[in-house]
Amino acid sequence: MTKHRVNQQSGFILHRRPYSESSLLVDVFTRGYGRLTLIAKGSRRNKQRSVGLFIPFKPLLLSWSGKGNLPVLTGIESSRFAVDLSASARSCAYYQNELLLKLLHRFDSNEKLFDHYRDSLVALEEGINPHLVLRIFEKYLLREIGFGLILDHDASSGEAINEDAYYDYVPEKGPVYTHFPSVASISGKTLKALNDDNFESHEQLHEAMRLTRKLIDRQLNGEVLRTRKVIYAMRDFKELNQLVGMNT
Repeated sequence: MTKHRVNQQSGFILHRRPYSESSLLVDVFTRGYGRLTLIAKGSRRNKQRSVGLFIPFKPLLLSWSGKGNLPVLTGIESSRFAVDLSASARSCAYYQNELLLKLLHRFDSNEKLFDHYRDSLVALEEGINPHLVLRIFEKYLLREIGFGLILDHDASSGEAINEDAYYDYVPEKGPVYTHFPSVASISGKTLKALNDDNFESHEQLHEAMRLTRKLIDRQLNGEVLRTRKVIYAMRDFKELNQLVGMNT
């Protein structure tokens, strides 16, 4: 449970929604207190303030007071300019926000994950490959919520991962060497790349995505992420435009 009064806590807004005629409910991710929801009273009346501060991906200093599950926001300040993201990078960042909303418990402090999230936004702003940023973020997210990936040794034999071998990744256990690789198998090179945060090819990133998404989906218990639908729709729209362009 949160303290009665918290001042100037580093945080980001993950999502906001109307609450009564004049207020907002704001889901935030903070460094010292994890994820929580705050009531921002009167914020809908002051639209200029809402547009300038109540936005995702903007580093903030947040203050709140009140016991229980719904404290009242008492202060909000910008600690720097909002991260400037391209359209595709912004979609990836919204995906990260939705993962945090779905998978983090309220008031569960996780300073390491907060730092990984902040660093991922900076990486997206700098134009680093979004696929690389997301794979690394997903890996650390799984680890910090208690489902860390085993990436350096065979879960059955204990032997170090062989880069030239293939493995079936068994949830709750880890990678197990397979003599008969399938489309779901993961190469030793990909496991090492994910372990080292250093990918050499698009194929490795694609394999790593299959692995992290499978493990994340287990934690979601069948719940569908809205941001994935948006990303897939954007990809399909881009492919359609390319097809139309080729035929004109």
